Amino acid sequence: MRRAILIAVLIVVLAGSACIRTKTPLSVHETKTFPTAPGKLVRFDVGSLDVDVRVAPASAITAEVEIDARSSSRGAAHRWVESHSPVFEDSSSALEIRQPSGRTGIVVFGFLNAKARVKLVIPPECRLEVRTSSGDVAVRGDAVLAGPVRVRASSGDVTVTGGLRELIVKTSSGDVVVRHQALTELEADTTSGDVTLESGSQRAIVGTSSGDVRLEQLQGGLSVDTSSGEVAASWAALAPGANVRVHTSSGDVRLRIPEAAPLRGHISTRSGSIHSDFSGTGERREHEISFTAAGDAIEIDVNTSSGDVNVHKHP
Repeated sequence: MRRAILIAVLIVVLAGSACIRTKTPLSVHETKTFPTAPGKLVRFDVGSLDVDVRVAPASAITAEVEIDARSSSRGAAHRWVESHSPVFEDSSSALEIRQPSGRTGIVVFGFLNAKARVKLVIPPECRLEVRTSSGDVAVRGDAVLAGPVRVRASSGDVTVTGGLRELIVKTSSGDVVVRHQALTELEADTTSGDVTLESGSQRAIVGTSSGDVRLEQLQGGLSVDTSSGEVAASWAALAPGANVRVHTSSGDVRLRIPEAAPLRGHISTRSGSIHSDFSGTGERREHEISFTAAGDAIEIDVNTSSGDVNVHKHP
């Protein structure tokens, strides 16, 4: 008799659990429009929300909110949607988009699958600043914002495929990727995140702790500071007078410099090896090469503790 009662109770519990798990997710999909103006600041402070910005000619700023939450607890899904529904505060000079303040952690006895994203279309006359914690940030578009874009993220990734010329970004563990459109300036500061630039920049300043740095199609000066991250950089053009500075602790350094570039400065490593195609005007030692080109030259300063250094010419 007791066994029969226990089996019946288990059947009821399992049936109830199955009903809970098939509940329809809660969704929020809404669109808002805001007036634009030359120099108007669009500022995100959205915590864990993903941000997708497209820069395009438009007569207004358009925001689209997409939130979906599925949970074994209907109440938990409601609370998650409420805590992740962005608040918009608009004025003539700024549009502020923020995540509601207060507790955002939701305790669920069961499961919770949820996501939230803000998609924004802004005209190139606007300015853009983004701050997130775990949310990813994407910026794209054929039109280009006139001023620098500032992004601060924690664990979220930052991906740029257009829409800007100047990027100032700081992350903790999030990666930074720039492709498809060349920049005039890149300033990137990460802890463990990687920095990848595929489309080139006229100037680049990068600082990392353990993140790797890979920069391609550069057209001007470079300054990199890393601890254990590797550095790989190549130039499409490099005019005399530019500065190339790379300092690492244990990371390897690989540089590809135009073959006609005259060099002045030095490459040194404490315990690593050095290979350089630029040897005609320099003095070689075991762990150091000095270059003494006269007149206008590329100022080079590469220093690593235990990492290897390879400097190659390319046409």
